[in-house]
Amino acid sequence: MECAGCSSDLDHCHGTVILHEDGSAECTEPDCRDLDEARHTLRIGCTEIEGGCACAAVVEEFARAS
Repeated sequence: MECAGCSSDLDHCHGTVILHEDGSAECTEPDCRDLDEARHTLRIGCTEIEGGCACAAVVEEFARAS
């Protein structure tokens, strides 16, 4: 079985975009070079990652210092 994006020959990625608190993003697919959210059906904030994310800790520390 093929995904709808693949069978329609749409430019898409099967990975999940991780949106970081510092404004950066990364994809779980190692070969993904275009992080446009339109190419990714799955998106998650880094604070939702099990074990946390280093950038979320930095943003939280900055907020406490302000």
